Amino acid sequence: MSREADAPHPHRGQVVVVTGGSAGIGRASAVAFSEAGMRVVIAARNEERGTEVVQEIRAQGGEALFAQCDVTSPHQVRELFTRSVDVFGRVDCAFNNAGIPGDGRLAELEPEDFDHTFAVNTRGLWLCLREELRLMSAQGSGSVVNNTSVHGLRTVFPGIGAYVASKHAAVALTRMAALEHAQEGIRVNAVAPGPIESDMLAASEAAVGGATTWRRLIPSGAIGTPRQVADVALWLFSPSSSYVNGQVIGVDGGFLAT
Repeated sequence: MSREADAPHPHRGQVVVVTGGSAGIGRASAVAFSEAGMRVVIAARNEERGTEVVQEIRAQGGEALFAQCDVTSPHQVRELFTRSVDVFGRVDCAFNNAGIPGDGRLAELEPEDFDHTFAVNTRGLWLCLREELRLMSAQGSGSVVNNTSVHGLRTVFPGIGAYVASKHAAVALTRMAALEHAQEGIRVNAVAPGPIESDMLAASEAAVGGATTWRRLIPSGAIGTPRQVADVALWLFSPSSSYVNGQVIGVDGGFLAT
């Protein structure tokens, strides 16, 4: 029996694009979406790691495609969605997951470092949203989930000002896109992860104390997993969340409730 035949009905055959899909939350999400029966386009800069994810999905009986893409490039973003439609015929869902850290105190940042953080986390998100919303508007349906951060809702640590600002902007883009396209059958929501097992969390050890600091802030003391974020994104794509729009869902072990 085929993978699609085994898949739960709500997602069977849907096409989803995952940016930053070669590692961490993006990789876990691409696999989770495929397990639910979705056809997955994995977009990332790293071709070797992206291709590995495609091979993993295909080995499990799923359908996947790798598209090399730097989200800061309007041309590459446009080509990503053109290729997705050429291969799979449509784009039903999108998980805008690509993002980078932005360490450094505001008074000490160089303009180019600040600009680069915004180029990926904010402008790159907008470039993807622009193509997704155009496609989904023409289709009359679609669901988008943006990967923001608890830092987009609450200033947690000093020393990462560019990152915090870029994620606040990502939250604003989520809400504006939801408002502008609600009458076109399109929903736009976001996940706001807290500390998640990832290279980014490990890299934050020097700047903000990484997992050590976070464990003191999370009510349960636990660090989350990429799959836990993926499962929330999958729910936001599903009919079960059909009346959820313009929302930012914390996936943070209760941190935002403290």
